[in-house]
Amino acid sequence: MTPNQALQKYFGYSSFRHRQEEIVTRILNGKDVLVLMPTGGGKSLCYQLPAVLLSGLTIVISPLIALMKDQVDSLNVNGIPAAFLNSAQSPDEQRELINKLRNNRIKLLYLAPERLFGTENKLVEFLKSLPIVQIAIDEAHCISHWGHDFRPEYLMLAGLKEHFPTVPVIALTATADQITQKDILEKLNLKNPEVFISSFNRENIVYNVAPKRNSFNQLLAFLDKRKDDSGIIYCLSRKSTEALAANLKDEGFSAEAYHAGLDNATKARNQEAFLRDDVKIVVATIAFGMGINKSNVRYVVHMDLPKNIEGYYQETGRAGRDGLPSEAMLYYSPGDVQKLKEFARVEDNPEQSRIMLKKLDDMARYGELQTCRRQFLLNYFDEEAPESCGACDVCLTEVERFDGTVIAQKALSAVSRLNERFGAGYVVEFLRGSKSEKIREEHKQLKTYGIGADISKPDWQRYMRELVAMGYLKTSEGEYPVLQLTAKSDAVLKGLQKVELIASQTVEERTDVAELPFEAELLNELKTVRREIATNENVPAYVILSDSTLMEIATYLPQSMDELRLISGFGDIKLARYGREFLVPVKSHCAAKGLSSKIGEKKPKRERRQSGERKTSTERSGKPNATQQESFNLYKSGKNIAEIAAIRNFSPITIEGHLCRFIELGEIDVTDIVNPEKIPVIQEAVEKYGADKLGPLKEILGENYGYGEIKAVISWMKAGRGEVTL
Repeated sequence: MTPNQALQKYFGYSSFRHRQEEIVTRILNGKDVLVLMPTGGGKSLCYQLPAVLLSGLTIVISPLIALMKDQVDSLNVNGIPAAFLNSAQSPDEQRELINKLRNNRIKLLYLAPERLFGTENKLVEFLKSLPIVQIAIDEAHCISHWGHDFRPEYLMLAGLKEHFPTVPVIALTATADQITQKDILEKLNLKNPEVFISSFNRENIVYNVAPKRNSFNQLLAFLDKRKDDSGIIYCLSRKSTEALAANLKDEGFSAEAYHAGLDNATKARNQEAFLRDDVKIVVATIAFGMGINKSNVRYVVHMDLPKNIEGYYQETGRAGRDGLPSEAMLYYSPGDVQKLKEFARVEDNPEQSRIMLKKLDDMARYGELQTCRRQFLLNYFDEEAPESCGACDVCLTEVERFDGTVIAQKALSAVSRLNERFGAGYVVEFLRGSKSEKIREEHKQLKTYGIGADISKPDWQRYMRELVAMGYLKTSEGEYPVLQLTAKSDAVLKGLQKVELIASQTVEERTDVAELPFEAELLNELKTVRREIATNENVPAYVILSDSTLMEIATYLPQSMDELRLISGFGDIKLARYGREFLVPVKSHCAAKGLSSKIGEKKPKRERRQSGERKTSTERSGKPNATQQESFNLYKSGKNIAEIAAIRNFSPITIEGHLCRFIELGEIDVTDIVNPEKIPVIQEAVEKYGADKLGPLKEILGENYGYGEIKAVISWMKAGRGEVTL
């Protein structure tokens, strides 16, 4: 059997993703490999597929029992014999497993590192008597002191090559910077390993950061629109996870806590309930989630700042593993940075402390960004990225700016007068003329004391963050960071440099991830069928089929087993086991609604747009989404933009964006929204300066031209009804 045949038979895909095929080929040739691939990118397949093709046993080293069980359930459902060995099993269960191993009836065996190399453990000698053909080390960053989740037991794996010198080793992780990669390779003693680094870009995740202000109410507002979705909420402390879970329950949400301090039975029960969709929300510390394969997590929320970018990236990556649109929300407070500094220090190891503090500083910079968050994340992992992704809060926010030069001069002057020796909190209190005893008496005599009393404390804090982000100020490193001037400060203080600060922000909705036009009623029926099968087989529902697979069925309405085979995720094994059960509701629904198969409209399995590839004009003119259509329907009924915004609880700018979609489609006349006299002026500005960014166009056109009018003309021009087609 070829790799492609096995890919279709066991996993239901007709083509590989990322660099999976190269990785599989190298393992089949007996070579060592280090794989860096984003969560949801298909890391597991890189060793599971060779395990099917090789004649022998694959050992998988994994850090968590729950992860092992999850993977084993999925493999067995796919027709691949797999098992795990851990301390929770009875002696009889372990003896039965050992017999299966001796009789070559297991393809993959999952183990914890301490199980393999624990003291007085004879397991290694037993395994050496078996035909071991591959060793996979999952979550390989756990072996590195520099990694975001170092686990001392992983250091035992340094002896692997001594015991199995000729067996190919594949080490896998979703997150490792260069220093961690180097550490993994050295500690595992891999032989001439090839390192495969896939794109870290998770295109289906929208990244959001909001200033933390009454975060519980902020969270409730976020969750209120997502009551039917599964999500993970991360907190810094064990106590806060339990308190937040209890508060969410009081508000009517289905939530449970998870942290390392809970007893094993409670942890297992809460995790299992989440995996099976009996609980919608898990409120957890970072102890939860590593390797969790639940594919339909729609959002990940961080109530507190993570300690580093690697951890944040991996935790947010637990959302949207099925490729459907998902969200990452971080509530950011500069105060969190100070709390975390004490955790970042490593006793008697100044070098490691320095690196950990630097990682925390990078995380703080992410929280205060005014440029594309996706670009920052990808650049952090040494990957190129465009300046705008269209799918983070920064890129989705239309910003109105004002001339803040005087405010900037006051801030820089205060930092200078205080001899660059105080933090942002003190500088803000000083500027506002605080009577607090914290302000030194000699500072109250300075000319700049109180010159910013007319500006609120939250606004000053925001302006300080903006000035740091723009490079007019910087924060020092160390335990107590202070504000300092930069090379750019002098020109501002001398009045030679204008500074623009943010006056207001309006967040638009993401429109580039189009939802498939699926049959919603059928999708619910398919989920019911899936749940019944999962209950009978005692596995989580997503192990049977993912949400994205069900969405494809509800979109393309396959009418036969041959057509069902063309749906992503339906391999030969699952087709034989479950195909007929899923075809029944499809045929019934189509008969009742007078629908027929749309499988001919489906693109080949796993065909995805490459990062940076431009959309064609046909794709741009696709169907409006549901929320745009709702605004359009209200507009057609005679409501104006302000009335629609009030009815739908959106900003007028968002409604204007919805209606622009219909200008582009020719269903609304641009002159209904824009005064005809303004159109040629806006058109000329767009032709001269481009349509990429609205801010510069607004500045050029002046106060008499609104963002909505500019967007409307751009939509009209895109449709080719202006003299210029963009």
